Amino acid sequence: MTVLNCSATTCIYNENSLCSRGEIEVRGDQAHRSAETCCSSFRDRNSQAAKNMAEKKHCGCERIQIDCKAQECTYNEHCKCTAAAIDIDGPNANKYEDTQCGTFVCKH
Repeated sequence: MTVLNCSATTCIYNENSLCSRGEIEVRGDQAHRSAETCCSSFRDRNSQAAKNMAEKKHCGCERIQIDCKAQECTYNEHCKCTAAAIDIDGPNANKYEDTQCGTFVCKH
């Protein structure tokens, strides 16, 4: 599993820069740079779904499973992230498209 540091503090799953979801998906099928990727698991804390989840207790995990669709990333091996650690960026995100994988490195 990969160590995750997440700056998307507006995400319902973000607990002290850790992820309480257990696994995430990084999209960016045609990405050649970090800005063309995103965490599709992001959910805005202010959404109705988040309000419904608000009563549930969450604990953030440092190590999680990452399903990666960024085929051109050096760390992508059979749609799984092999990086020892990654950063998901998006401190002001309102939707998943506002996030990105800060660790993305293009193979070419």
